[in-house]
Amino acid sequence: MQSLVNTNNYDAFVREGFSSGAFLQSKVWQSFLEAQNKKYWQIVVLEETEVLALCVLYQKELPLGKSYLYAPKGPFFKHDLSEEIKEEAARMILSKARDISIETRGKEEIFLKIEPNQDLSFIDGLSATENVQPQDTLFLSLNKGTEELLAAMHQKTRYNIILAKKKGVLVEISEKEADIEIFLKLNKNTAARQNITSHPDSYYRLLWKTLLERRAAKLYLAKIGDRVVAANLLVFFGQTATYLHGASDYQYRSFMAPYLLQWQAIKDAMNDGFAYYDFWGIAPVDGTKPKWDGFTRFKNGFSGQKYSSPKAQVLVYQTGFYRFYQFVQKLRKFLN
Repeated sequence: MQSLVNTNNYDAFVREGFSSGAFLQSKVWQSFLEAQNKKYWQIVVLEETEVLALCVLYQKELPLGKSYLYAPKGPFFKHDLSEEIKEEAARMILSKARDISIETRGKEEIFLKIEPNQDLSFIDGLSATENVQPQDTLFLSLNKGTEELLAAMHQKTRYNIILAKKKGVLVEISEKEADIEIFLKLNKNTAARQNITSHPDSYYRLLWKTLLERRAAKLYLAKIGDRVVAANLLVFFGQTATYLHGASDYQYRSFMAPYLLQWQAIKDAMNDGFAYYDFWGIAPVDGTKPKWDGFTRFKNGFSGQKYSSPKAQVLVYQTGFYRFYQFVQKLRKFLN
């Protein structure tokens, strides 16, 4: 067994089965990291030519010349590994990540944060921390007919889909780079209304451009006449279509456009041969994200299966700086 850093394409390994957020460990996402000029590394553990584990991580800069390494939804492990082999592979990835942190000269890493595909809490030295990506999500298995999917929905969700059609809501699909501006306008209003922190516009523009170039996304638009009143950004990877971002115009809420928009995307994913539809994030049952309650109710109306990823883990390299980082994060939360 050996670990190495390379740039080979291991998407066939990452896309096996269903794992929420697997696209964050894909070559497509590495292209997005490149477009942002972020330093990133792909660590792979091999047994001869067989891939046992993979982890894409990148550098997130902090003030005072510091940074940390972050692996979104990684490491990713082969599904049938024994616990013994999985633990050895995980330790090799952590060791290689430490080598990277030592070799990096520009920004000194103070910790490694990972959001593993499988639980790693059994490894000494790791401690649980807050997830960056959604830990809990809802997904639909698309190996059913539309009637069966409709029957499983909450009655009000079915009613709102029908109501949106009656009120003349039409759905269009865009693969035009300029149409991200439509989404951005709606997104600003949605984030302010729900009191949710959003990425800068430049982030979404670059994301949409990168995904379009690799034919890995579509923008769904709900229209009333010539006016777009809701927009969803979907990402496609492996067997899964993921509802990554959504926004809507609150003034037109009585038209129920988001319901029809979501239903059309689900049907299209099914017709395009995807096995899963991931709603990408719901509020955890412990009540720690009350701001998510509204869109969680919306997503739950479509039924589906709940899926929880393992808790994020952190490996601290510099304890003093890490404690200061934690203090600053808590202060920001308090002020917001």
